[in-house]
Amino acid sequence: MNKTYHQPILKLDANRNPLQESYLGDMTFRGEYSGSNLIYKGLARPGSAEGDLVWQIAKITYSGSNITEIKWPEDSNGNASSEFIFSWTDRATYTYS
Repeated sequence: MNKTYHQPILKLDANRNPLQESYLGDMTFRGEYSGSNLIYKGLARPGSAEGDLVWQIAKITYSGSNITEIKWPEDSNGNASSEFIFSWTDRATYTYS
């Protein structure tokens, strides 16, 4: 019988400090909706302020009710990033790719 082991992926905050491995249940969630469609999804450690640079954000695109694309905000180097280095408050101002 083969066993699969998953290595945790290390995520860093804006200060380059490691974020403790956690699951969705351990995260604060924010969402912005258009009708019933989730447009922006944000995750951060509990207690994080919406303006702090500690959020992981994704922008979701739809065709009708079907998700067609998920994009990540670009970091200071212009690269799409799923790191916890963004502000939920500024989500609409980022460039997503």
